[in-house]
Amino acid sequence: MTLDEIALKHGTDKASSHHGYTRWYEQYFEPLRNEPINILELGWGGHEDPAQGGASAATWREYLPGANVVVIDVEAKANIMDGVNFHQGSQADPVFLAELHAEYGDWDIVIDDASHLSSLTIRSFELLYSMLTPGGLYVVEDTHMAYHSHYYGEDEANPDPDGRTSTGAPTAMQYFRRMADDVNHRGDDVLYPKKYWRGYSLEWAHFYFNILFLRKLP
Repeated sequence: MTLDEIALKHGTDKASSHHGYTRWYEQYFEPLRNEPINILELGWGGHEDPAQGGASAATWREYLPGANVVVIDVEAKANIMDGVNFHQGSQADPVFLAELHAEYGDWDIVIDDASHLSSLTIRSFELLYSMLTPGGLYVVEDTHMAYHSHYYGEDEANPDPDGRTSTGAPTAMQYFRRMADDVNHRGDDVLYPKKYWRGYSLEWAHFYFNILFLRKLP
């Protein structure tokens, strides 16, 4: 079965019936399909309902049979399926994320499908990047978060792509757009002045409609 067929079966909004992210996920994940990889997804789904969510976790469990699938959510969940490791905690809690890292090791894939708040999305990346394996993939879904101040508030979003949040902090898209610059850093000042580099060694940064993929330098 294709990833989209599996996603449709489990009812995740990543499927072609909704966001259509499976088109891009399969492009990057197919080579890893039977590998013993370590995957962390931020966000179980279902909001406060303990019996809801988990469609994405079920999708990864089936599509990546050799993977260790770990999912976190700030809400308690009761519908945990076999083959998935669930932990309750915040995506921006450094102690919690460090404890997970100590238990499972470096992550080959991290997917942020959690709060969709710019501040938490940025903080998760800052905390988790050092825990990503060389050549690992970091994915951020629903990047519309950066523009929808009517959904997420002016502290988290701004419809102006160049406008900061009301706190003066960057939106998630402003933050990640800068990753296109960091791709040019290779340890010297030849291509990209070192003083502007933010410390993320990236092979590439790919942006698609409402989703982005970053690959850590192998």
